[in-house]
Amino acid sequence: MIMEKKQSAQKYLDMILADRYMAYEIFDHFFTLYLCEKFLLTPEELTTDNFYEICQLSAEKASNLPKGLLDASELASKCGGATTAMNKKVLFLLAVNREYGIVIDADESVQIETFTALKQLVYDKLNSK
Repeated sequence: MIMEKKQSAQKYLDMILADRYMAYEIFDHFFTLYLCEKFLLTPEELTTDNFYEICQLSAEKASNLPKGLLDASELASKCGGATTAMNKKVLFLLAVNREYGIVIDADESVQIETFTALKQLVYDKLNSK
């Protein structure tokens, strides 16, 4: 299943890179599907635009723990540091930088609060290349 998701994410990446100047609405659709494949989610599971919460949904689904239990278990086992969802966000942004050939720097990444903001940032960077 993971290999299939990886191949599917690559398909959406290739479609976006083949036409960097596509209309935003088309990019939005493909990039959302790209994220879903990377995060092992379905579009129907994206019930929020909050990017951290999307990362949390993905981490919870991957861990097979009930909603909210992942954070509780992390708090009990860590003296501080990043949550699984925060690590997922950082790793996803690094993958986007590498795979799309763009640079989302540290200052920009900490300001990304919504998935919509991330999509707009990636779209703008692709179109400025």
